[in-house]
Amino acid sequence: MKNDIINLHIVFIGKPQWEAGWPYIGYDNEKLIQTILHHLKEKFPKINFTNNELVCVYDNELIKKINDNILKADGIVIFTIGHYGYPGIIKAGIEFIELGKPAILANLIYAGDHTFTKIYVSIKDKKYHVYPISSKNIEDFDKPVEILSNLLRLRGTNVLVYASDKIKMDWEIILGLFNPERKKLRKESPEFIEQIGKMSGDTSFEFFTDTEGFDQAHQWRKDEKKYKENLKNIFDVGMIRGNPDEIVEYYQKVNEEEAKIVADKWNKNAKKVEPTEKTILNSAKLYIAFKNILNDKNCRIFAPDCGTFLLTGKLPAYPCMAFFELSSEGYYGICESDMDSAISFLFGLFITGRPGYVSNHTFDSVNDQITYMHCVAPSKLYGIDGPIADYEILYHGETAYLGASPCVKFPIGEQVTTIKISVFENKIEIRTGKIIDNVPDKGGCVSKMLVESNVGKILNNYDWESFGWHRVSFIGDWKEDFIIGAKLLGLKVLNLASKL
Repeated sequence: MKNDIINLHIVFIGKPQWEAGWPYIGYDNEKLIQTILHHLKEKFPKINFTNNELVCVYDNELIKKINDNILKADGIVIFTIGHYGYPGIIKAGIEFIELGKPAILANLIYAGDHTFTKIYVSIKDKKYHVYPISSKNIEDFDKPVEILSNLLRLRGTNVLVYASDKIKMDWEIILGLFNPERKKLRKESPEFIEQIGKMSGDTSFEFFTDTEGFDQAHQWRKDEKKYKENLKNIFDVGMIRGNPDEIVEYYQKVNEEEAKIVADKWNKNAKKVEPTEKTILNSAKLYIAFKNILNDKNCRIFAPDCGTFLLTGKLPAYPCMAFFELSSEGYYGICESDMDSAISFLFGLFITGRPGYVSNHTFDSVNDQITYMHCVAPSKLYGIDGPIADYEILYHGETAYLGASPCVKFPIGEQVTTIKISVFENKIEIRTGKIIDNVPDKGGCVSKMLVESNVGKILNNYDWESFGWHRVSFIGDWKEDFIIGAKLLGLKVLNLASKL
């Protein structure tokens, strides 16, 4: 995640001062230009703004100079501040956008409206990375400039993916997940122990795991090379494959006393604790192992195929509490090596400063409610400087008596914006709603955020092929911000806004 200086080139398009047209004959273009530049530089001191003189005629030498400056910049802001019917300034504006840099087309009302409209209608269906905005207030252009600069800082981020292309069961590690809970299992579910014994003794048995891209979380497996190309071209984000065996290697090197300090902190702060101390200790060891891996690889976000690894013996402990703790420190784990969810998470994180909640969901069509649920959620829902959410430590949802998972308590009454990006399809789905409860019911995953939303509209527009089942939710109403960001990246927007 880069924090380099962002370079934005500002282009001004309008009419000569003494031509007839908008705003009016004799309008002082230079005064307005300096006002805009002063505002931007004062508002965004960490952005380097460059500009050329006003484009009021199609001058080949000036156009070439501006083109060169745009190509050197990270993005552009085109201000249309006047018009007088001359087609050359429309042609220039279109050519600037055609250079392919992410662009904000910003119009000053009662000044550049004719220029703005003709430029935008000429390029709006051509998949350029453009966000149009028209207002009489300079301050209204601040939000898209901020979002553009935040998304540009996303460039160069790498996501470390741990996923196996061939499946081999390691029953020694799998059975190690059961050992801390054997006493309880023998008492409450002896058939569980009996069945696991049968499966471990059957050399031909394998849990179903996906290595071909059939699972909704594994879109990238359908064509890994093409997926990486799209990821790079759209977001300038890299997908780096790691060797899954590294996880156990790092885990075995963890100092148990160091892990015990972490586990004790979790137990002390949790509102309720179900698993044994040993299960929680093992998760704390995995947290330290993950953190050491990420530091050694200079990476802040990773996506291990956790479900597959737990079923095949690539993980010596459940990762949910590890992800929870890492998120409080600005490291982020994305479940199930789901790269579409990872890029959706990063998109939202860089725009809002808040981590997303990657989850499955259920629909209650009778009551117009959605339950977003997973066995992990971020510990700081409002961002790295925000408070840690209340939580319980429960057994992992689907495996009933195994693993330690944080049951996070979501803020009731808050708006929530839920998204998913399809890297292959170059589009984004956006939903909105309001958190109305935390659901304690058994079944499915342990953290359950109940959201009032427009279930009928969402179901009628559901696109499983593009977006799968996982969604990524951010506390707050970020619909407008995400639409701006999507247009700046050239993403097609499926807007399922509801109940806000």
